[in-house]
Amino acid sequence: MYNINSKMFYKDQYDQSDNDYDGLSTNSNNQKAVLENSKQLDRGYNKIWRMRPRVDGSLKRTKIEFYTSSETGNSIRDAETGNYFTHKVGSANEDLYFKVAMATGECKSANKSNTMFFTSPQRYMMHMHINLKPEIISAWEEKRNARLREISREVKKPSASSVVVR
Repeated sequence: MYNINSKMFYKDQYDQSDNDYDGLSTNSNNQKAVLENSKQLDRGYNKIWRMRPRVDGSLKRTKIEFYTSSETGNSIRDAETGNYFTHKVGSANEDLYFKVAMATGECKSANKSNTMFFTSPQRYMMHMHINLKPEIISAWEEKRNARLREISREVKKPSASSVVVR
């Protein structure tokens, strides 16, 4: 029943059949679909499928999502999250990240890149379900630590435009 005693019309009683909302699961499915569509529009987004061993020894088909970084001069992108870092592709600061090229042909980035940057070899191994040789991890740690030492020296140097007043 509608109350027409005021300038606004409204229903006196709530009728569930008037509600377009058909439950949390549908809303959740819609949100997942919107998220999936937005990922597909992302030029660096990739999705691959790999067989991964279960605890019982059987294999399970597993989806792996990752993001590639674009060409030299663009911001480095976290391969796991898709977040951008302030460091640039092609700079000396690349050494702060574990850099991997997906050379299997599976990477179909719209940005035409197959280069991924992880914050560490351990993050790469966890995300991609792979193990690396300890020598690879050690070599990366040495390279990263060398870059951190360079950055530390750069910060300590006074700039040429400094003026010392006594």
